[in-house]
Amino acid sequence: MKKYERQNRPWLIGALGSVLAASLFGVALQFFKGEVLDSAIAGQGARTLRYGLALAGFILGEILFFHLYRRLGDRFAAGCVTALKQDVFESVLRRDYVVFKGRTQGEYAAKYTGEADAIRARRFCMLPLFWEIAFKIVLVSGALFLLDWRVALLTIALLTTPLYIPKLIEKRSQRAQTAFLQAAEEALSGVTDWLHGFELIKNFAVEDKILARFRRLNQNAGEKLLDDLKLGAAAQLITTLMSYLSYFIVLACSAWLVLRGDFSAGDFFVAIGMIDQLSYPIISLAGIVRQLSAIRPACREMERFIDEPPGGGQRDAAPRLCREIRFHEVHFGYEGRGTVLDGFDLTVRKGGRYLLKGPSGCGKTTAVNLLLRYYEPDGGEITVDGLPLGESGDPYTRATVVRQEAVLFRGTLRDNLSMYRDIPEERLLEALAGVGLGRFARPDALEAMVEEGGANLSGGEKKRVCLARALLRDTELLILDEPLANLDKGTAGRIEDLLLSIRDRTLLVVSHQFSPEKLTGFDRVVDMAADG
Repeated sequence: MKKYERQNRPWLIGALGSVLAASLFGVALQFFKGEVLDSAIAGQGARTLRYGLALAGFILGEILFFHLYRRLGDRFAAGCVTALKQDVFESVLRRDYVVFKGRTQGEYAAKYTGEADAIRARRFCMLPLFWEIAFKIVLVSGALFLLDWRVALLTIALLTTPLYIPKLIEKRSQRAQTAFLQAAEEALSGVTDWLHGFELIKNFAVEDKILARFRRLNQNAGEKLLDDLKLGAAAQLITTLMSYLSYFIVLACSAWLVLRGDFSAGDFFVAIGMIDQLSYPIISLAGIVRQLSAIRPACREMERFIDEPPGGGQRDAAPRLCREIRFHEVHFGYEGRGTVLDGFDLTVRKGGRYLLKGPSGCGKTTAVNLLLRYYEPDGGEITVDGLPLGESGDPYTRATVVRQEAVLFRGTLRDNLSMYRDIPEERLLEALAGVGLGRFARPDALEAMVEEGGANLSGGEKKRVCLARALLRDTELLILDEPLANLDKGTAGRIEDLLLSIRDRTLLVVSHQFSPEKLTGFDRVVDMAADG
């Protein structure tokens, strides 16, 4: 977390300078309070007025500098958490797909929201507060020494005892905070998963079942939060009791000095004001120290998450496909599922059209995932123009993949087609017309909003937009994984014709439902079930 604090150090330094000035004004005005009181008791009207005006000026100065401190402190905390969330998202996007799938979307969302915001509240916001109170303690303690060294020593000795409380419960605080963050992450993961399957829940009418599961997760998160809050409340209670006991002892000592004649009424007033300024900050400091200590494990875990290796290693851009991609005696099996590919052979020649067909689980998508290097073969090899796949660069720079689920983002049709790249409008319109979406092939239609997941488009329209997007990316290899899934017969037939009309690139289609009468449009049809 120090990285983010260094990046935003100017705001922190500004905040500390402002709070130091505010604290100086606050300490000085305590002395002026005493002078106003003593002058008033002595009947010195003009002097009382002067000290009163000075007192008002110091109050205004304290208010203005404290406001500036709050503004700069907020900028510091906001800058730190913004940079932290940036790194969290960048860390996710850098990951290899297989590494990414090692966590649920809810876990990633929890890192970005709950855990990052907890670090903001318990570290980035607490640091300026820590230094605010530290400055005030030092300045007030120094001022007490100017007033009377006996009161100063007694005050410091008694009022600092509550600071030991956070250290005594440090381990328990850390465990409570970690348990709460884990429970909150589990609950958010469940919510994300259920929202993703909202239609399925409604279709099966299992709202009550889902609510029961959510209640358990939510109740667990609430109990963990309550455990953390109870610990904080207990620590604050002990700290407050000790602080007020110390306050009354110092108060009695100051009254004794008045009775001895060592203190004037104004000195007593100043001493009480100083003690008031010192007791509450010390109570607050104990809570801040507890918060900083409790969040430390979460900070370390977040740093480990951000620094996790992306997987797959560094890959250079792949050279253009010149001749062929070849699977030679490829063997592969998932852990716990046995062998999926057993001696698989296939030669995909540049410019050809190939169909991998067969029932679910026969290895069609697995072969594609091996080609994309999501996994490494257990045996055999995959080569590109004679080079081993691992030495042929990043497969994503050579291939464009269109999966079974049409992935569309909330935004304009233009952005969904271009994927935020600078592509001439003419090309976008040509691509839409080319996939049979002529009614969208207008400049004004490009600015139309696409809802999340393409909810305002039909299934066929979503598939066509995804295909147009893939064709706008100039790669030699186009991979379509179950492009006919969830389409009615008429729409599926039109998509089939559209795929077979593609001539300017190598086509690899994975499908178990391509129309038999159209199979002759492929250079080779591989029946994975028969070949396996």
